[in-house]
Amino acid sequence: MPMIQTRRRFLSTLLLAGVAGLSDALHLPAAAETLETTTVRLVNDGSICIAPLFAAEELLRAEGFADIRFVPIPADRQVKAVADGKLDFALWKPYL
Repeated sequence: MPMIQTRRRFLSTLLLAGVAGLSDALHLPAAAETLETTTVRLVNDGSICIAPLFAAEELLRAEGFADIRFVPIPADRQVKAVADGKLDFALWKPYL
């Protein structure tokens, strides 16, 4: 039985071929490479907005971060905490 080529099948095949070609060209760093630092300090201000950080914890561990700390700092002091070296990343909320 002959297979009918649809637009959807053609575009998905084209997309997969493009992604396969890009994966070699981009050379993303592997998790097996040694990191310069294995500690990262993320903010924990108690809001629901930091839920993606908790979800990213396992991904960071897979990338080689062994010590992931959630530092409790209020939202209005996060930018200063990064400047003072108490945090590595912060969630800046300009509406506060």
